[in-house]
Amino acid sequence: MKMIRNRVLMIATFCAALSLPAPLAAELQSHWYQPHYLPSVEDASDQLKLASPHFSPMSVEVYNNGSRRAYGLTSGYSLERVDVNRLDINLFFTKSGVVQNTQYFWSWWGGYVAPVTTPYKDDIVTSIVYKEIQYFEIWNFPREKNQATWCVAPTTAGLVRNSFLCVATEQDARAVADAIATLVVASGVNLDSSQGLWVDVKELQKHPDEACKLSDVDLDGPPAQAGIKAGDIVRSINGRPCTGKTFYHDINLAMLEKKGSGAVHVEILRKNNTMAFDLNYPNPDAGVVQLRQQSAGSARHPVGSVIPVPEANPVAPSPGVHFGLQVRPVIQDDLAPLSLTKAQGIVVVSVENGSLADTTGLLAGDVILAVNGAEVGDLQQFVQTIRSGVAKSFRVWRKGQMLELTVPLSI
Repeated sequence: MKMIRNRVLMIATFCAALSLPAPLAAELQSHWYQPHYLPSVEDASDQLKLASPHFSPMSVEVYNNGSRRAYGLTSGYSLERVDVNRLDINLFFTKSGVVQNTQYFWSWWGGYVAPVTTPYKDDIVTSIVYKEIQYFEIWNFPREKNQATWCVAPTTAGLVRNSFLCVATEQDARAVADAIATLVVASGVNLDSSQGLWVDVKELQKHPDEACKLSDVDLDGPPAQAGIKAGDIVRSINGRPCTGKTFYHDINLAMLEKKGSGAVHVEILRKNNTMAFDLNYPNPDAGVVQLRQQSAGSARHPVGSVIPVPEANPVAPSPGVHFGLQVRPVIQDDLAPLSLTKAQGIVVVSVENGSLADTTGLLAGDVILAVNGAEVGDLQQFVQTIRSGVAKSFRVWRKGQMLELTVPLSI
């Protein structure tokens, strides 16, 4: 029941107290995400490091009375470092540049207006406190021009300020959520699970004949995977007739009884047709004890450790060929997550959609070992080769397999 109260509180807070501006609220899409725990805290830290060049914080504006908040995507910030310890994760972002204004100056021959350039630096620290996290949501702003339009929301009853982290793709968001969730449970915190089915209590009061009509179905949950949809009406749960008053009690009880060991049988009415579904709820706590024991003895990422953030260098469109990718050198900490035996080659950090790199078949996370049959040298040499337009083929290491990719167009 704790999870239900939190869910109701979150919805009420999100819709009323936060009062997002209308254009942003209309574009926001969010859904519950059931994370998948990684085998160790080392794997979680490695996964965060691999995704780190894509990180962007979400800005939060708090109004003067403290009762309203507005959320918006940021741009132009770079991640300097990630501090991981057994209490929280702290991500340090920075943004610098110059602002040009005009200023009136006095002189003995009269006043004049001249441009004035003022340098600035803006820092953001995003803190994710383990003990405050209850569950995860993934948010998407599909019409935003900012590239980091998928946000991981480690959610608490109070929606803690700055606890949001945005990335470029949904796949990256899921990977980041999995890594953070692994660190959370390793620290001793128990996350809530979702039954994946939701009803609108107020609507049920208005229309008691539609008891247990589903207002929402989690995208990642067993009900959605089985084929249940919003608008379906639940008739029974494991043989128990469903009513609006008992829905959450019955579905949670059934989920707890069968979690990881059997199917929850649900009968649905859809457009006057009765349908039956078997929902298989995994046991998210499987392996948690071992994960916590392993974390307690971890020496590789002790309290206060820092995950190195490799610098991503863009292969620029000018001068030379616009290939459409960002790269960085392979470092020693890449060996385990990328299944490499030595620190050699160039890691693809991101690929521009529709670019020549995309057409060639390069993906983020690929390790380029050779160009035109010759082993890759240092980063500067690689960038010069790409810009010159002589690159015709790539030897790529991808998830433990060697691939040969050929540039399909003449450049």
